[in-house]
Amino acid sequence: MSNYSTVKEEDIPLISIVSIVYNNVQYIRDAIESVLAQDYPRIEYVLIDGGSSDGTVDIIEEYCEQISIFISEPDEGIYDALNKGIRFASGDMIGILHSDDVFCDEYVVSDVIQKMSDTGAEICFSDMIIVDDKSGKIIRYYMSHYFKRWMFRIGWMPPHPTAFTKKSLFEEFGLYSLAYKVVGDFDFFVRIFYAREIHWAYLDRITVKMRRGGISNSGLLSKKLIAHEINRSLRANHVWSTPALQIGRYFIRLMELIRRPEKDSCRGCNSHTDHFR
Repeated sequence: MSNYSTVKEEDIPLISIVSIVYNNVQYIRDAIESVLAQDYPRIEYVLIDGGSSDGTVDIIEEYCEQISIFISEPDEGIYDALNKGIRFASGDMIGILHSDDVFCDEYVVSDVIQKMSDTGAEICFSDMIIVDDKSGKIIRYYMSHYFKRWMFRIGWMPPHPTAFTKKSLFEEFGLYSLAYKVVGDFDFFVRIFYAREIHWAYLDRITVKMRRGGISNSGLLSKKLIAHEINRSLRANHVWSTPALQIGRYFIRLMELIRRPEKDSCRGCNSHTDHFR
């Protein structure tokens, strides 16, 4: 239940949710509807399409009256599309929901913004589940609660899809670098966390469901590209690390495959074998 019913609209922070998509007719509707279902009263929804040709745009246009900004044109990839969305966003905070993902329930934005308001955080992380594309079974719990800055040295970062970020951080440090194909989000986090003390908060709940797959989870060649780009980002940001040290992130991933949370912190998940819905 939203806590904003008695607050004047002008006193409620505007939150921009940015979604990017390219030829994802199968899942874009789920992403859109999970944003539109949020109970937070002031959401600006920015949707950037890379010039889809598979029917994705037709689905998006069904919701045109509920989408604040919609742009469909070719871009230079994921981070170019995200940067475009952030430039158009006018919210105080920005959340990113990819077209394969959904918010866990209708309270996600309200809970995150309440946490940021209570703590004065500039960025808020929470937890995410990765589910099998076909069966919907939970494969991995990608958690934020054990995040420490030194973990960037092993190539690990909190789940980017759960991050809500004050727009002022993008204004201070710049947008995602287009020098990286798959780790532009990692590079952004390294850049800001090693520039100064960042006031961040952790919301103890699952907020996002991600389908297994995508550019960062597509086989050995992808893993080699990720490792190469992580090393390049760390060097560019003058953060000491070694390839051997970065093996540590695979131990964390293994733990996340095996370990289950002590409690089910997702309001929209009824069990640890909940199906994607």
